[in-house]
Amino acid sequence: MEGSKASEGTWGVPLLALVPVPLIRFLTGLSTPWLVAAWSVLALVAVLTVVGWMSVVRGGVRGAKGWGACVLLHAGIALQVVALVSR
Repeated sequence: MEGSKASEGTWGVPLLALVPVPLIRFLTGLSTPWLVAAWSVLALVAVLTVVGWMSVVRGGVRGAKGWGACVLLHAGIALQVVALVSR
């Protein structure tokens, strides 16, 4: 059961998936298609985050590094939502 514990890798995939959102915001004029793309990617990140939390609830966490990556992911999501909503 030790192998099923969540670690920083649990949050790695959503963190990587979050990268296109600020790139879309900074490199495009955020026309309607780009805004839809940014929100779609953000929705995918939210789903991946829920999957990560399911892993945490089932197996627990492995150490402090996992929580650091979790906080980084949630802060990134919050910043991107605020940036997209304020647009």
